[in-house]
Amino acid sequence: MTDAFSPSSTPLPPAPSLSAGFLTEVDHALMRHHLRGVRIVELRQIGGPPEAGAEVLAYLEASGFAVKFRLVERMSPPPLCRIVFRYPGPKQAEMTIAPEVVG
Repeated sequence: MTDAFSPSSTPLPPAPSLSAGFLTEVDHALMRHHLRGVRIVELRQIGGPPEAGAEVLAYLEASGFAVKFRLVERMSPPPLCRIVFRYPGPKQAEMTIAPEVVG
């Protein structure tokens, strides 16, 4: 039974077993929260190892999102958070990851 507070889209899959990768359990919870109702994600990676972007890209694709990926060398001013979300249109999100940012 669904009610007015249930999300209409399918939820993201549970976080895979965590290893020494880029994504943490907190990151998985953050993505589940911020990407509810989103269908298209533009993923941008600022610096860092390519494995970080590949890990996030694989997770998003496995979750059923249409994903575009871009690698950006640097950004001015530099990002303050590892993961940032923007919403340019309906059911769209821009997700920026910065693997070199601590915390």
